[in-house]
Amino acid sequence: MEKESALWQQLRNEETRLQAFEELVKLHYSRVKSWIRRWVADEALAEDLAQETFLKAWEKCHTFRGEAQFSSWLYTIARRKALAALHQNSLYKWVPWAWDLIERWEAPQEELGREVEAVEADLANAIKELTPIQQAIWRAVWEEKKPYKIVAAQMGIRENTVKAHIHQIRRRLRRLFGME
Repeated sequence: MEKESALWQQLRNEETRLQAFEELVKLHYSRVKSWIRRWVADEALAEDLAQETFLKAWEKCHTFRGEAQFSSWLYTIARRKALAALHQNSLYKWVPWAWDLIERWEAPQEELGREVEAVEADLANAIKELTPIQQAIWRAVWEEKKPYKIVAAQMGIRENTVKAHIHQIRRRLRRLFGME
């Protein structure tokens, strides 16, 4: 990454900082956004978090010491942003072992990627074992991020029924993954 190294040197110079940072954004933005997207499973949220990542990098670029690659530093910021978003998501609260892998992940690594893919496959298989209505609620609440009230209206059931199914889904998945 000679280009990255040269750009980092330009970042240290007040006169060339903005242009160098713009080049670094062009160089890394799509990969950082894609990496974040894998974890938050939401295109709009990934876009927001990628922008926040680069904003934080711009604000803190003077603290980057150059001991590691700029991209590694950038992925560390992105990881922290993604984890903060996941902490706000109820899925993180009851499937913490999946995200323990992310916390160990300093930058995208092939081996860890395979581990994560295996966990994602286990979760997908567990979802297949849910009842059809539970699968529909899973998709609506966790994948599509719809509020319970909207899910209830779309499915023609009461909001409390959706909440009861959510409780059953969580309990069943905990049991399937040996967390109870």
